Amino acid sequence: MNYKAFKIKKNFRGTVLLLGSFLALYLAGYFLLGKSFVPNEFLEARNRSASVAKEIVALTGVSIQNLDKISLHERKNNYPRALILVKEELENSKKSRVKAADLAKEIGHMTEATGGITPTKTRNLATDAVRDEVALITHLIVYNDLLNSLLQTLEFTFSGDIPHGSDEVQTLIKNMNQEVKEINALNDSFNQKMREFDAIAS
Repeated sequence: MNYKAFKIKKNFRGTVLLLGSFLALYLAGYFLLGKSFVPNEFLEARNRSASVAKEIVALTGVSIQNLDKISLHERKNNYPRALILVKEELENSKKSRVKAADLAKEIGHMTEATGGITPTKTRNLATDAVRDEVALITHLIVYNDLLNSLLQTLEFTFSGDIPHGSDEVQTLIKNMNQEVKEINALNDSFNQKMREFDAIAS
């Protein structure tokens, strides 16, 4: 065999092997790095936070019903019964604050785990969604504080410590309604981003 021809074939074979190696690396990168990876810690914290959020929604629903009952007894001038309901609701509001703290804890776990999400687009979407939840918790805490202030004001009113018809009650209710709007908007934003996240990560 001609030595020159053998050398060309050898070089050609080497080039083919080199190109094959590059192609294999590219395909491995595409299929492994291009796919989304979500740490179990993120998924577990997300599931726990969803469970806590349901409890908060349930407690809020009970609170709204109790406020309606308190308002009904107030209109009927049945202040002793209204006062009993206010005291009960003050105890229930403590549970809401505890649940808000639990939710904040789980969101913290989600935040820590976002660093392990790949690719970057998926991680950024998760980060934005978690940021919405952090803001939601802030508004939830404000709402709970306003609710507590409202209940204390009603307690003083029904016990005769402050006069009826105080403007403070209407101001508190107005501010509470504003917080509810913010909470609902942030919750909608979070859910929308997580739907997009699931579509990309699945």
